Amino acid sequence: MSKLSKIILAIGLLSILATAVSALEIDEPQYNPNVIHPGDDVDVWIDVANDEGSDEIIEDLRISVESNYPFEVKQVNPTKGVYEISQLNEGESDTAYFKLRINDDASSRDYRLDVTVSYDIVEYDGDDRQVISKSYTKIYYIPVYGLANFEINSDGVTLTPAKTENVQIKVTNKGTGTAKEATLTIGSNNLINPIDTTKFYLGSLSPDITKLLSLNLHASGDATEGSYLIPATLSWIDSDGTENSEVINIGFIVEGDINLGISNVITDPTEIKAQETYVKIDVDLTNNGHGEAKNIEIDLLSEYPFKDSWSNSNFKNIGTLTSGDTKTATFYIDVDKDAEAKHYAVPLNITYMDIFDEEHSEMEYIDLYIKPKPVLEILPETYTLKAGDENTITLTLQNTGSEKAQSVKITAIKNTAQPFEYTQKTDSIGTLDTNETGEGQLIIDVDSDAANKEYLITVEVRSVGDSEEGDDNVYISQKTIRVNVEGGSNSTLVYLVVLLLVGGLGYYMYLKRKKDKVTEKTE
Repeated sequence: MSKLSKIILAIGLLSILATAVSALEIDEPQYNPNVIHPGDDVDVWIDVANDEGSDEIIEDLRISVESNYPFEVKQVNPTKGVYEISQLNEGESDTAYFKLRINDDASSRDYRLDVTVSYDIVEYDGDDRQVISKSYTKIYYIPVYGLANFEINSDGVTLTPAKTENVQIKVTNKGTGTAKEATLTIGSNNLINPIDTTKFYLGSLSPDITKLLSLNLHASGDATEGSYLIPATLSWIDSDGTENSEVINIGFIVEGDINLGISNVITDPTEIKAQETYVKIDVDLTNNGHGEAKNIEIDLLSEYPFKDSWSNSNFKNIGTLTSGDTKTATFYIDVDKDAEAKHYAVPLNITYMDIFDEEHSEMEYIDLYIKPKPVLEILPETYTLKAGDENTITLTLQNTGSEKAQSVKITAIKNTAQPFEYTQKTDSIGTLDTNETGEGQLIIDVDSDAANKEYLITVEVRSVGDSEEGDDNVYISQKTIRVNVEGGSNSTLVYLVVLLLVGGLGYYMYLKRKKDKVTEKTE
């Protein structure tokens, strides 16, 4: 396109624009309130005038606005968002009226408002009526000033009576406008007071911005457990230049510290040894803190060499402990026979709830000492006895315990259902150190008609503890040994033999009698 053509086109466009501007005069929108905030209902007026000239008439004038964010057009005209004027003669004016609702979440800025105008220009040349239709959109910008709105959160901070604690609070601008030159002043009540710094300069806080503050608070020793409010004064300047100040109460929780501890442990028997059963353990639990602990549950966690004496015997609920209170929980355990003599830390899992129904858990330990003791075992062996004979068997005993065994003795326990008599049913072995072995003998007289099979004989093993260690306890246990009897009668076989003999003898007598009768008849 040539330079001349561009100039002609520009002049034509300017001419059209000049005609449009002179055709209808539209003033800038006027609104109330003058300072608009989110959530406001705003009255809007737009003045229009017929500035066509030459007796031209404007007809079917239609002015409309649209509901674009953050504006919502309210119903005030017959057609929502549309103001209609049937006719404007030359030099006449009118005012289009609208009502807009500003979105509650609108932030501070200028928002675009589109105003669309359409109308007909009517001109008469004699009786000839000429109509020119025009339509265009004018763009305006309306300022909206967001408002700051603050939230102060202590995030569940807890204070302890008679203590000064450093706590953190969060100040968040939850509003839609920026707060400038913001300051926060911490107040007090009769039980909670700020220490050191009480006024904090926050500066500028845009929407959704959080400032973290650290302050020292002291709770009086007279403060009981519960929730408390202390006042804080927040001052700032809003986006529209308005100075604001608000008192916001900050909530804090005063909670007495709960300090549960084991104050005493008593066992029955006092001296615990391997292979003990139903050992009773009384544990005293004391609350050494200021707060109240409720629904206290104690679970003794049995680990080798211990086990529960019965199901759920070691899970206890002792209820509530206020400050200084003590309660006793009783547990029962069995000790493994191979338990090593030493100190054991037995865990107690303790759970409880504070006055705010929050659950807490901690682990405590009690010390249990397994004292040494002798443990005597008969080394496994199968013994052979001859029926009808006096048999001597030698038993080998080993001290598998953790203490010397003195005065070790074995005794066979007679079972009347067995075909045995004991010529010597008791034998003394003496002293056995740990892991040492010794021998004892039993002399058994076996009935001649004893069946050939295996028998189980019960042997009592008795010993005394190590007197040098102050252990004068007597330890008794029963063991079982296996013996096989050989060379005895087999009752089934005997019965068969006897039966055959009797049957054979009867048959012989029958034949003999029959023969004697035949002989007599012959004679």
